[in-house]
Amino acid sequence: MISPHLNVAVPWSLSHYIPLNGFAHLYRALFDDAPEGVALHAWDNVKLGRLFRSDQRIRKEILHKAKAEELRADRLAGETFARAYQELFWTSNRVMTAELVGDIEFHHTVPFPSLTRPFVFHCESFANLLLPFAQDGGNSARQHEEIRAHFGAMLANPLCLGIFSHVPETLESLHRFFSNSTIDRKLFRSRVGLSENTVQELAPQKKIVLSRPRFLFLNSGSQNPAEFFHRGGHLVLRFWKEYLASRQAGLLMVTCRKPSEEDLIEHGVDVSFVRDQTGRSIIWGHGYLSDYEVNALMAGAHVVVLPSVDLDSVLIMKAMMLGAIPIVTDIVGTSVYVTDNQNGIVLQGVREALSYKAVATGILVDRYSRRPDLEDSLASQLTSRVCALLDRPRIYWDMRNHMVAHAKDQFSGQAFSDQFWNAVSDLYQRDRAFSSRHSIKAVQGRGALLDCTIHCDGWARVFDSPAQPTLRINTGQGVVWEWGGAVIHAYGNPPVDLNDWSVLAEYYRPGAPRMTFANALEELAGQYLYSAEHQEVRRFTRVALVRMVARVLRPFPRIYRLAARILSDLRSVIRPGLVEVKADPDVELVRHGVCGYNIIRRFDRYYAILQNEGAFISAKADSGGYSSWFSGHSLEDVERAIVVAHGHESERANSSALSPVDPHATKAKASHSYRAG
Repeated sequence: MISPHLNVAVPWSLSHYIPLNGFAHLYRALFDDAPEGVALHAWDNVKLGRLFRSDQRIRKEILHKAKAEELRADRLAGETFARAYQELFWTSNRVMTAELVGDIEFHHTVPFPSLTRPFVFHCESFANLLLPFAQDGGNSARQHEEIRAHFGAMLANPLCLGIFSHVPETLESLHRFFSNSTIDRKLFRSRVGLSENTVQELAPQKKIVLSRPRFLFLNSGSQNPAEFFHRGGHLVLRFWKEYLASRQAGLLMVTCRKPSEEDLIEHGVDVSFVRDQTGRSIIWGHGYLSDYEVNALMAGAHVVVLPSVDLDSVLIMKAMMLGAIPIVTDIVGTSVYVTDNQNGIVLQGVREALSYKAVATGILVDRYSRRPDLEDSLASQLTSRVCALLDRPRIYWDMRNHMVAHAKDQFSGQAFSDQFWNAVSDLYQRDRAFSSRHSIKAVQGRGALLDCTIHCDGWARVFDSPAQPTLRINTGQGVVWEWGGAVIHAYGNPPVDLNDWSVLAEYYRPGAPRMTFANALEELAGQYLYSAEHQEVRRFTRVALVRMVARVLRPFPRIYRLAARILSDLRSVIRPGLVEVKADPDVELVRHGVCGYNIIRRFDRYYAILQNEGAFISAKADSGGYSSWFSGHSLEDVERAIVVAHGHESERANSSALSPVDPHATKAKASHSYRAG
């Protein structure tokens, strides 16, 4: 039974999940079909972005916590692996994970818990646990020990209540890798299934006759164009040439960007054949397809060809539910979905050729490398198995009917959700009853942060959106991506590091591009049509007006201060999304490089600080935080004080020792970058 009011924190909208597919469709049923007693909470990046622009107090509080967490993490991260983990689990994201409402956290693929409250972890593939951190499956002894020590301590921690998987080999690998009885007691087999919303209410269609069958190839559920060869696209093209040579009719639909002819030739594809058949027997869709479009193609196809070296559970289940027979390879996890000759076709040889037992881990891992002999075998198997099936229509229709019935029974999203959340609820209640710590609870949100989570009607928008940033518009003046239920705008075409996708990046990471998150393109109000310089002209006009008024009021200090404070308050209320809040709006650099000092005006007072001491902070100046500084009520007073105090000798010394220094010059380089094409 589900306990009442189980609040589950789901920190997937943060940037560290980008390479791990964010809001994965594999887990959509847990949201769409969640029991009444389970409330799920995740950050809404659009709401967070607007809040951080408009509320400086909350933003500073979160940034202060992130800086403190960064210092703590740096002291602990002595090993290579620990630093790689921190690069993915950025400190500001760690703070926001802890701030998210919830009694318990839910993580998938790779766990990034806040360790401030209990969490559960669902893992489809053990290899994915190693993939972001190790090369060759973590085969080196040092990598093996570091990874096992890190994740072993995390999963054996009392805060980890359960580790779930629907793949038996994954549970066995976890058992062998960690060899820890505490972790073994937390391993549970789960069901797996698709939400009815995932197939968009499309029922299996009555297919056209097998005399002109339709085949569909999708390079991956995330539609990442870089995965064409990894997913076996070249094998499908090679098969298609042989198929047409032995049969007279058919249609192949391919949904991804076409690779270069040089790459196709390198992988054994006859490019002249592809060029000749494109638009005839090959229909090539180059753009990103919505879920509805993918489902419609599947519902109209006889066969979905997925000769991949990676498991794509959602595509397999979708194909089976929509009546398209899947053709897959014998990689780990396939047996959960497809039984050869009963509800699909399984091509043999991939596991034997590409899998091996790692010396350091003692478990089966994959070595992804090109094997021409394997590719020849798979292309040959494709041709012979497909032709044999289509030559016997009755066997095809019997297999299809059995497959659809099997999918409805075994891949029910409601059954998956009920079983999983019942198990999680039981674990949480047991933890509360028997744990002496009484289940540490994370901060339950404060003030406006409580309003920045996804509401019930927002889950569909998030899951229907691309799982990785996908370029939608590039005008030359600006770019717009879509990801995680939001459209994201940036001026120009800036390189974007992995952590720059966080709504906190522009305030936390020097050099991070400023991004605007919106629910729909209309909310951007055409920003992508204008350059940053155009926006600067508009801002300059407003600034010029403010400066003119400031000059009039400056002889009257009390009135000046009052007007400045009113303007500052208005800026934080009126159209906060268009106000630059990274810098203090009442601070102006008026002189640069005066005897090694910069002179800054704030309100009606002038300050001089050394150029190599970073950005000006008025509170730091007022408290004597700078090694050398001057202040006064006029520019002339400050300049005179600098000259009197230092004289010409100090000026000559400072000319070399105190040259301008960019305080942000130590920008960290992330391991993943995105840029519009």
